[in-house]
Formats: sequence, C-alpha cells, structure tokens
Amino acid sequence: MKLSYPCLSEANHNDLALALRIARHSSCASCDYCPGLRPPASVEVVLDDDVHQKSLLGDLTQYGSDEEDGPAYLETCICGHDVADHGSRLAALGREEFSRRARLATRLDELLQEADRQLDFNYADEDIDSLRQQMKMPVSMVSIASPSIRTSFISVLPATSLSCFRTIFSG
Repeated sequence: MKLSYPCLSEANHNDLALALRIARHSSCASCDYCPGLRPPASVEVVLDDDVHQKSLLGDLTQYGSDEEDGPAYLETCICGHDVADHGSRLAALGREEFSRRARLATRLDELLQEADRQLDFNYADEDIDSLRQQMKMPVSMVSIASPSIRTSFISVLPATSLSCFRTIFSG
C-alpha cells in the first residue's frame, strides 16, 4: 500500500500536513518506546509532490480524479497509534504551541530534504536530534504552583523573598 507524506511546498502548510510533520518528529504519548510516527512495514511512503501526481502519459489531473479528496496520508504508526497520539493534537496544544511545533517540524523536514533522506523515517544526525528535543512541551510557569516545586523554591529563597513567595502562591 502506498501512502503519502507531505512535501515541503507552500501548498502543504495546512493543519493536516503540519500535524503529520509534527507527529513524525514527536514521541508517542501512548507508549514509552516510540520516538515519532513511523510507517508500518506494509506501507510504502511517497512524497505527495507534483512529480507523484503525474502519470507517465502526462498530467492527467485536468481530467479529474477518482480520489477527489487528494492523496491518502500516513495516519497510523508502526507502534499502532495515530498522528494525534504523536503530539499533534491542535485542540490539546492550542494554536500557538501547534504553530511552534509546526515550524520546528518543517525545519526538520528541510534538514532531511537537504540530506536527501526525507522518506527515511529512521535517519537522524546531531542537528535533527537537537531540534527534536525542542518538540517537547515547554515547561510552564504554572507548574511552579505544584507542592513539590513550591517546597523546592521555599528551601532556596532568601528570607526576604519568602514572605512574597508565600503571598503569591498561598491558596
């Protein structure tokens, strides 16, 4: 079976294509061992660029298509979980975090393209590994209100700051 992966053209900056890019470079939230969306062995992944949309007889897209919805994209990982389980759920992330991850994932795909490895889902180098570390959810200052963090801060704060800290985080 052939499934598509979005190429880096401007046309592939919709939420579906961006979610797929994010999932490729994000660890699975449903299992501990999956480093990012990987195609099952029975799937051949192709880029959905114009080259793959044309047949040997020429550009037949002018006559319509049996697949009016466009190419079928890779949706399920070898680990058995889907794109949303790999850190790309817009509703859970919010638009700002989704956009941040999408920019990182697009840059990661650019690096893969430069190395001519865009369809190699196991390839990594130092730059790719470094950027993938940034695909994780940023630590929020809201978490500072948790009891264990609060206790840690109290033990290191000077006495003058301690009363201000207790006033801010009392509750």
